[in-house]
Amino acid sequence: MYVSIIILTKNAGEGFATLLQRLFSQKFDGNYEIIVIDSGSTDGTPEIAQGFPVKIVRIKPEEFHHGRTRNLGADQASGRILVYITQDALPLHDNWLHKLTDDLKNPQVAMVVGRQIPWQTTKPPEKFFYSYYFPGHKIEVVRGASDYYRDNMFVSNVNSAIKRDVWQQFKFSEDIALAEDKEIAKRILHAGWKIVYQPDAVVYHAHDFSLRSIFKRSVDAGIALSQGINVPRSRNWVINRLGYFAMEAKYIVSTKGGWKWLPYSMAYEASKLLGVAVGWLRGRVLGNV
Repeated sequence: MYVSIIILTKNAGEGFATLLQRLFSQKFDGNYEIIVIDSGSTDGTPEIAQGFPVKIVRIKPEEFHHGRTRNLGADQASGRILVYITQDALPLHDNWLHKLTDDLKNPQVAMVVGRQIPWQTTKPPEKFFYSYYFPGHKIEVVRGASDYYRDNMFVSNVNSAIKRDVWQQFKFSEDIALAEDKEIAKRILHAGWKIVYQPDAVVYHAHDFSLRSIFKRSVDAGIALSQGINVPRSRNWVINRLGYFAMEAKYIVSTKGGWKWLPYSMAYEASKLLGVAVGWLRGRVLGNV
């Protein structure tokens, strides 16, 4: 098995060296290369990468796009398996690559996504998000899966692997702003392939979004969803959202000093919902122009 690990970078910070060290320490029964696509870092990220045997491709900041740049990385790759990991993720152990790619030996499996767990310093609402959407048990997603958006939130290029021939057939969309991973997964499933969620391929990862930044990101997500993924409109979706909020509140209250986080949690979730709604409406309007 020959694998290409593709990392998109911009100002990855000092932790990037730790990520590369962890990647090069993997115990893997095969060969792998690492490709870094850098979009205008000014903090020395390419220089850090040059200290390792990686292939570096530089693009202008304005050329970056979640789908297009990942396609560029795949074009530069030699492996039969394409692995994507983000600059702010970190595998927990040295058999991460094996766990992430092993299920691809099954001819029916097109894509594998691994588990994400938050850093210790992550804020409680984000910690709950990862505990809710990234469970500790293995899941096989097949065509016709219900409530696609909610139940398959774990489909993410933060920590994923896809067969190169499958990527060549579908490729990441270069027309949507965000959620290129979930959009391609939808098409892959529709074509009859399986996608596996493998919790043993686990990485640390979480964002420390402000309320403003989570709103802006959610707007982009809403636009992308309106373009590529159908969000359930049924009454069940509303019930699921209310259930999620209730479980989040229970989770936060159960943590030490959790009560003080409840107002922030409400504002955080409201910002996400409002952002997605604004983005969805904007995407529908732009899509009809």
